[in-house]
Amino acid sequence: MKQLVIIVLVCMSTSVLGQVDTLFQINGDQLLVDVTEITESSIKYVFPNESLTNTINKESVSKIHFKSGRQQTFTSQLNVATIKSCLDWEKVQISNLESEVQALQKISNVGAKAKGMTTLSSISKLQDRAFDKIKMATAMLGGNVAYVMDQNTEEAVYGGRYGSTKLPSVAISALAYTNQKVDQNKITYGDYKLSQVYELKTNSYTIDEVPISEQAVELNNANVVNDNGCHTFKMSISSVPKVKDFVLIHADDAQLVLSGVYTTRKGKTTYYNVILIKG
Repeated sequence: MKQLVIIVLVCMSTSVLGQVDTLFQINGDQLLVDVTEITESSIKYVFPNESLTNTINKESVSKIHFKSGRQQTFTSQLNVATIKSCLDWEKVQISNLESEVQALQKISNVGAKAKGMTTLSSISKLQDRAFDKIKMATAMLGGNVAYVMDQNTEEAVYGGRYGSTKLPSVAISALAYTNQKVDQNKITYGDYKLSQVYELKTNSYTIDEVPISEQAVELNNANVVNDNGCHTFKMSISSVPKVKDFVLIHADDAQLVLSGVYTTRKGKTTYYNVILIKG
């Protein structure tokens, strides 16, 4: 009897899928809909048994499986890569279009400021330094796209004999996004060992490895909070004493990668990546 019920449910599911189009978003979500129109910038669709037309930006869609059996693939201008840890920061993509990140999951604000040492400092090099810092901070959070909201560039000012001299600077404000979701099946609870800790300080433009002492870490259901696929572990890491909540940004058979953030009352932020290996 139980087998019969399963067969019936499978047949019903297959029947439903065959009556609608499947729209795959780049964040991994799927929509079972009827696609009504595809334009240069958007895709229009309606949900089954509804008449209201919905619109989604084409940049947010990776492909469509039509009920006819035909498939159509879309190529995004963003070359979104997999970020396993902060060491992959160079893979982070910079976006200046809000439409490109609409289907991605927003993580947090990130910012960077680069100031010249002299009035002859190159604005171009300062911009490169600031954008690199944005990428590093985004990767520290597990993001793979940074959407730039504001960029302020100040040229050098020569004060002369009686005026004040102003050094050149570049300040960038951005939002870190991701299309990655940690696979629940990749999370193995049990005993781990602290392997590595990386940090990115407020006034630093490099990711540094923090000296660690040997530490055993136990992960179980009691110290994890799952909020819509975002896993936050409450724990104490000796090398990161001021952070108690760590977000899981990558999991595989060999290790877990956690992200931690500490912000002072003055708004200075330090980012951490903690690498745990199975004990």
